[in-house]
Formats: sequence, structure tokens, C-alpha cells
Amino acid sequence: MASFQNLKNRLTAGRAEAGATSTAAAFDHRVGAGGLWEEMGPRQLDFLVSQGLAPSDALLDVGCGSLRAGIHFVKYLEPGRYYGLDIDQRMLDAGRQELAGVGLDPEQATLVCDDAFRFSQFERTFRWALAQSVFTHLPLNTIMRCLSEIESVLEPGGRLYATFFESTGRRLSTSDIEEPDGVVTHIDADPFFYDPDVVRWCVEGSTLRCDVIGDWQHPRNQKMLLFTKSDGVR
Repeated sequence: MASFQNLKNRLTAGRAEAGATSTAAAFDHRVGAGGLWEEMGPRQLDFLVSQGLAPSDALLDVGCGSLRAGIHFVKYLEPGRYYGLDIDQRMLDAGRQELAGVGLDPEQATLVCDDAFRFSQFERTFRWALAQSVFTHLPLNTIMRCLSEIESVLEPGGRLYATFFESTGRRLSTSDIEEPDGVVTHIDADPFFYDPDVVRWCVEGSTLRCDVIGDWQHPRNQKMLLFTKSDGVR
């Protein structure tokens, strides 16, 4: 299988969500998760609960990092119902420490380090999945790999919620876009922006349907996409 080493190097070197940087030489897993630690973790939980996530559901957290949101999901979900995948083992190790630090058993979370979205390692299917600030860092073909892998583990009717930076110009515009909090997005560099129709094209002919939810009050203006798995190929 093709390696994503270049992507891994890029994410583990900076690993900050767009616009969040640190001058500290030491590894800071909270900065590496994008900062906004106290704000974005609860926001992700509140959003999925508003969409119908119940404590008895199992959740796949794609790009879970150091569990900025994972801590809140583990608290909310029944034991053993949280599954996270990330490209950086250091972030996962820090996430386990964060769980222990708030009195939660790290064993309640099933965490896997992987650089190619091999969700089949969890050996189960899911009705709920989240990719917060993942597509914002990925070129289109890598997004397609993620969607291909998620299609294989979503149950019929299952959902993947994924954030992205939306292109606000014409389709072939190469101009950078300024977002809140000093974020600047690009057509061909991390952080990336995308036209939603391009992402819809990615899943044509698959069992996934892509809908735009749009604004969900993200402080850096990331918008929300919803991918829903049907019963068969469309």
C-alpha cells in the first residue's frame, strides 16, 4: 500500500489546526491538536448530540489527535464505544494521559495509529463517524482514500461528519482565502479549501451521499459536510 510519509511528516512537524502555532520548542499536544482546547472539544460533542448521537452508539473519530474532543465523547458514551484513529502516536499517547488526568480509564477508548485510514483494523462497523479538521489538511486524492475506507466500515444509514474550508470564489480561482483567527487557506497547500461540488464528485457512483450542512459555529469558519451511506451503489 502506498505510504503517506510526506503527509505524516507535514502533520507531525506542525500538526497545528490552521492558524494555531506555537513558539515552544517542546512538543505541546494541546497546541498540536489545534488549540482551542476548552472550546472545540465540547462543541464537537454538542454538535453530534444535536444530530442524534446517543450514549449507546459507537463513534469513530478520524484524526482524533490527543483527544481534545475524545475526552468529552468518552465521558458521554458508554464504556468501550469510542474509537479513534490518528497518524501520530505521540498524540494518541498524550490523549491517554488526558483521559487519566480527568479520572477516565484510558482503556475505555480504542485508539489506533495509522497513516492510511485503515479503519478495518477496528473489526467492526459504525453508524457514527467524525473527521474534524482532517480534510482541511489533505490533498484531494488523500480525502478520496479516506472516503473509500470509511465507506467500507459505515453501516447502511451510517454518517460521517467532516469539516472543510469552503472555496468562496469561482471554481478555478487560485487566490488564497482569509478566514478568522489569522487562517489563510489555499487551493494547493495546507490548509486547503474546497468547492463542495468537487467533494460530491469524489463519492459519485459509491454508496455515499454528500450533503452540505454548512455553518456550525466553528471559530475558524470550518464548514460541515455530511456523508450518508445508502443501502446500495447509486
